[in-house]
Amino acid sequence: MDTAVAAAARPPTAPSPSPGGVPSPLRALADEIFERTSPYEGFGLRHHCKRLHRFATALMQKRGLEFDVDLAYLVAMVHDLGIVSEKDEGVNYLQRSRALFHRETQGIALPPVKTDVLDECLVYNHRVMSVPNLSPEAECFRNAVMIEHSHGLLRFGLDRDEVRPVYEEYPRGNFNRVLLDFTWRTIRHEPLTIVHGIFF
Repeated sequence: MDTAVAAAARPPTAPSPSPGGVPSPLRALADEIFERTSPYEGFGLRHHCKRLHRFATALMQKRGLEFDVDLAYLVAMVHDLGIVSEKDEGVNYLQRSRALFHRETQGIALPPVKTDVLDECLVYNHRVMSVPNLSPEAECFRNAVMIEHSHGLLRFGLDRDEVRPVYEEYPRGNFNRVLLDFTWRTIRHEPLTIVHGIFF
């Protein structure tokens, strides 16, 4: 790890429950990939991904979009892992997250969704500036990241009472330390990503 991240007790790593309390195979896979790939102690990054999932799926529901909730969970849990993956290739960490997703799901029957929509959800979720012709599903992930990093000041039509409980259920923990490490890794290894990948 490039930057020391404060250790904290890991919460239980059992697969996240699907509606009805039964872990779905996709959620179990997502949690297993995350635990195997993330180098960070504590629950900061894990909770960040879970908050992203909740915000993205809430936006999709509000906008009348159909996207499997467990597939959305898998996308959310791996969306940042390209920053730390040593097995995947791509011009930036967003492309490496995309490559990781496809490598890990090879041969697995996923819920029906166009591949280009999945790719957009993984590649453009951190994009600050608007993306012409971006799929509505990927726009939900992009907006969800903005809700997350604005601490709920931006909500894109979600009610405050929909957003606040997510932060209460999944507290930030050591996520600020993780963000510092993300920033250091990006500046050190791929500084152009800040312009070509995040802003544009």
